[in-house]
Amino acid sequence: MLIKTDNKRLKIANLTLDGYSNYGNVLQRYAVCSLLAGLGAEVASLWFSSKAGFLPYLYSSYPWMKDSWDWKTWVKLGINWKGVTGKWFSGQNAWEAARSAVIKSFVDRYIPMRYDVDFSKVVDEYDYFVTGSDQVWNPYFADLEKLFIKFAPGGKRISYAASISCPEIPQDKLQMFIDGVNGMKEISVREQAGAELIEKLTGRKVEVVADPTMLVAAEKWREIARKPSWLKGDEEILTTYFLGKRPDEVINRLAMEHGLKVVNILDEHVFEHYAVAPEEWLWLIDHARLMYTDSFHGTVFSILFRRPFVVAERMGAGCVNKMTSRIDTLLGKFGLEARRGTKENGYMIDTPMEIQYGDVEAVLAKDRQRAEAYLRRALDLDKK
Repeated sequence: MLIKTDNKRLKIANLTLDGYSNYGNVLQRYAVCSLLAGLGAEVASLWFSSKAGFLPYLYSSYPWMKDSWDWKTWVKLGINWKGVTGKWFSGQNAWEAARSAVIKSFVDRYIPMRYDVDFSKVVDEYDYFVTGSDQVWNPYFADLEKLFIKFAPGGKRISYAASISCPEIPQDKLQMFIDGVNGMKEISVREQAGAELIEKLTGRKVEVVADPTMLVAAEKWREIARKPSWLKGDEEILTTYFLGKRPDEVINRLAMEHGLKVVNILDEHVFEHYAVAPEEWLWLIDHARLMYTDSFHGTVFSILFRRPFVVAERMGAGCVNKMTSRIDTLLGKFGLEARRGTKENGYMIDTPMEIQYGDVEAVLAKDRQRAEAYLRRALDLDKK
């Protein structure tokens, strides 16, 4: 099915958090673009930050790197950081550059990106602008001016699965947030608590929809996934992906009991684990005998791939730790509330290596129907 306006395909621009550092972020960017393209639209994802992530920072300081260094060079740089990077880097920064490089390589191959966009002129190039998913409305670090699409008229502003990820809006951002919400044509959010907060602040009821990564079939993700070259033989693995502190004592004990090799994605002591590419990230979750994570998207892909998992509450302070609604909503949808690892249970659940999944596909089918219905309404497709 092709969507047409004046005999042309509908043109849609997506905006989300910029960067090459977070796997969930780039995979949801891919998923949103796939979702919109699947409706027949011509889609581009707009980069708006001048220094979002490690590579743009380097490129602004050393512009010649952008054109003359490919991703393999960056990987070699990370491997041999002691011998090669003394002029510019020290310690973990070289590893961060290598990881950013492989993530950017994924973005360049799979996502229709536009860089160097002139936001004073771009408004006439697209029929709609869609913000989301991810924490695009987090008042502590998101560019609310751009991610509420204030450069475009209200009739072109739409959100898909936008996340606030904070229980309240700080006073100095409150009016900006309210104005941003009121300026949107259509709004959907990723978690129930976000919908309730918006209704409390503005009186506006908004729809809760699934994270876009859940709307891409597992088999499609497997087509992208790739086994890491450094993982030899038929080793059975326990994969971890933590954005906060890992409960290493529990993880190592489980690995020893079950004869598993531990792969700690983002391990600051093992280069191969730290500089994992998004394709490898997918494979390592899909092939885990057990997945331990404190990440929303780590949990999402554990469910998509039907892996046994434990989702630990985030260790540390901060608003993300205070608002667990998005994971609560996710677990409740699939009846998996018992997979929570908390400080109270020592980050250990009963029978972690075993899991009973219900009819996941039936739930996902309803999510896909709801998402399509929302987008058709928001994009006025049924009026075309």
